Amino acid sequence: MVSLRKHYRVSLFIFVLVVLIGLPVAWIKGQSVYSTESVFQVSPNYMKTLSSDKEVEFQSNSQYREFVNHLSNTVRRYDVIERALKKLRDAKIEVQPKGMTERKYIEKLQKLVTVRAIPDTYMVRIGFDGQEKESLDGIVNAITQSFLETTKNEQIFGSVERLEALQTNAARLQQEITQLEAQRVGLSELLGLTTFGENVVNPYDTMLAQAREQYASAARDRAHADATLQAFLAQRETPTSVGRSIMEMRLQDTGLQALRSEVVKRSEELGRVATGLEDKHPAKKPALDEYAAINKRLQTKEVEFETVAYGNLKSRLLASQLQTQRVEAEIRDGLKKIEGQAADYARNFQQAMRITGDIRKREQEHKEVRDRLNYLQNESAAIGFVRLVSIALPAETPQGVGKTKLLLLVFVLAGALALVAPIALDLSDNRIHTVNDAEKLMGIPAAGWQVMNTDLPSGMFAKEQTRRFASTLIRNRARTAKNVFSFASIKTAGGVDTVILDTAATLQQLGFRVLVVDANSFTPSTLFKPDHPGLSNFLAGQANLDAVQHTLVYQGECLEAVGFGDQKSTGVQRLDLLQQAVAHWTQHHDYVLVALPPVLLSADAELLIDALGQVFMVLEAQSVSRGEVARAKRLLEKIDPEAVGLFVNSIPMFEGGGYMQELLLETLTKNDFKHFMSLSNLRLQVELLRARWVQNRMKKQARA
Repeated sequence: MVSLRKHYRVSLFIFVLVVLIGLPVAWIKGQSVYSTESVFQVSPNYMKTLSSDKEVEFQSNSQYREFVNHLSNTVRRYDVIERALKKLRDAKIEVQPKGMTERKYIEKLQKLVTVRAIPDTYMVRIGFDGQEKESLDGIVNAITQSFLETTKNEQIFGSVERLEALQTNAARLQQEITQLEAQRVGLSELLGLTTFGENVVNPYDTMLAQAREQYASAARDRAHADATLQAFLAQRETPTSVGRSIMEMRLQDTGLQALRSEVVKRSEELGRVATGLEDKHPAKKPALDEYAAINKRLQTKEVEFETVAYGNLKSRLLASQLQTQRVEAEIRDGLKKIEGQAADYARNFQQAMRITGDIRKREQEHKEVRDRLNYLQNESAAIGFVRLVSIALPAETPQGVGKTKLLLLVFVLAGALALVAPIALDLSDNRIHTVNDAEKLMGIPAAGWQVMNTDLPSGMFAKEQTRRFASTLIRNRARTAKNVFSFASIKTAGGVDTVILDTAATLQQLGFRVLVVDANSFTPSTLFKPDHPGLSNFLAGQANLDAVQHTLVYQGECLEAVGFGDQKSTGVQRLDLLQQAVAHWTQHHDYVLVALPPVLLSADAELLIDALGQVFMVLEAQSVSRGEVARAKRLLEKIDPEAVGLFVNSIPMFEGGGYMQELLLETLTKNDFKHFMSLSNLRLQVELLRARWVQNRMKKQARA
């Protein structure tokens, strides 16, 4: 209630603003409408016909949610609604308003048709609201059917175009395979091969290796024949590699062996005859002649045999040489022919192998294309992800919140915002409002606090609070034997002068001698005599201590006071003289109350606090912020005076703490609050309003 009283204008403005905005909204949105809806299901798995593919699989739940959002937006696509309207026209159902173009009507339907996923299910709702119930279900069912057809056609993206592209690609590959096979058949006829594979060796290489091996063998045979012939001619004897030698042939010849045996036998006989005869014996010479004749005959036969054998062997060796030479020449000619065909044969074979590789590659591509083509042909007609759950039924009962309920809701909302707004403003206010706020920020209990003096009751209560603070100063003086107390605010207009003067008047009423000193060089108080010499004149050497004192009348009390003087621009000077002045004042007065400049705005405040030793921080409620108090606290911690006190000034009545009203009433009435308040606070406010209303009415009647 405090916040509401404080910011009642803001509350009233927010209440009126919300009501003015909410009335037309409630009037428009409160109209009852007819509603109908259809439901379709989005399966997380592709409902296949034969096989599935990663292209139509969801890898995560987020992909499924994105797909559902995509389908929800597809329902309101321009082409989907356009086909739905065409279906309705074909069925002789006219739903398009007269005077509205088809495009505008489709755009209107795009805004009116609602698509919402049903929580915790795989289902999605297509709804449509209207003030007329006719044809609502027809519109929804037509849009749903058009959506299902579109989804079925697009569930495998670009299936029609992809089928055409795959069919074209398959035909091209088949044509290329046919052309390559025809080329390979021609090459196989040239090469004499029927198979071309990875393990097939080039037959030309084998044939060439065999030809070269045969040529090398023929060359060896020819060289062997030449060497044999040359050795035979040179030695007139056959080498061992040819077979038997001529001598062996001669010795092993049967005719020569018989003749040799007869010659040996006859020679032995003639030798025995000749041996027993003398040289002059007539029989010895014939025997010797016969011996010589048969041996010569044997030699002649052997020479003839050797001659014949030599010629025979020579002819054989010559024939063998000629044979090997011809074989070598023929094999050499064949090898040259084969080597001459090497480039063409190798080129044809490599081309055939390359064509075979191309055929296999294209056959593999053709197989992949056919597999993909079969998949698209089969699965493009599958159920897919989306299926219809229920169609839209005809609308029968109007639905809606209603204008009355919405108007009540507007007023409730306006009242709630009007109540919350002042509280929010107070909660967002960074200023201190209560004594507790100041104590928490400063970290010390308050030595005194004062309410805002706005009327007679608050003024009477304020006097009691001043007396309490005066008693605090009396106790401090008794404990510390110090009677100089300085007072400083955080910034200007902190109420320091009023606090000092009220306290001084109270202490003087209690019989103490009090001196009030204005040392505020930043904003000197106007309550002191501005034309009279003051503290600044004494510190500047322009006046003595007796000359700067004057009498100040405040609340019927004559107070001894020292103003700041007219040396405002120079600030505080000669702290040594200030110490002398303080020592003089403390000897002649029981209390010396000094007003200091604001601690956050003037450097003189730091000098004076350090010189005087004791300071009361005067915090004015609803004036200083929490940040300013925190900075002032850090500054005091840096100065480190002998004593720091806290005084909270100008606390608003009935705010902060909640007990202020009770405390004030008990102080003034000197009675218990419960006995004094016979009515509750709310009843009291109502009775006051009634009394004011009666009073105003009586005044009007008196005027009449």
